[in-house]
Amino acid sequence: MLSRKLRIALPVAAAAVMAAVIPTGAAHAIDKVNCGPSDYLRADVHGQTWDGGSFDLSFCFANKGTYNFEESGPGVAVWVDKISTGNNRVKYHDVNGATVTYPKHYIITFPNRPPHVDWIEIL
Repeated sequence: MLSRKLRIALPVAAAAVMAAVIPTGAAHAIDKVNCGPSDYLRADVHGQTWDGGSFDLSFCFANKGTYNFEESGPGVAVWVDKISTGNNRVKYHDVNGATVTYPKHYIITFPNRPPHVDWIEIL
């Protein structure tokens, strides 16, 4: 029969092992949200669809993660006209391979040569 100390120590040791092995935080995913508060990441974009259509949209995001603009639909090309980072550090990757990071509370516009963006990420 196990001693009283051992019966108490075994569950405590098992809990400690589980806490060390299992990650504590849940994975975060970027969420598209309705544009509103200025603490969201906002990307004003224009683009073209595979069938020659064009669009002007504003995307707003909350939470850490990456949004791939190709997920907007097959054959969609997106150019960013303005980025407002809100309360987020932000990184974007363009189709030429450049990756650019912007600090919190930063606004940048691209009036003449907007970048053709693959994805945008909240860090």
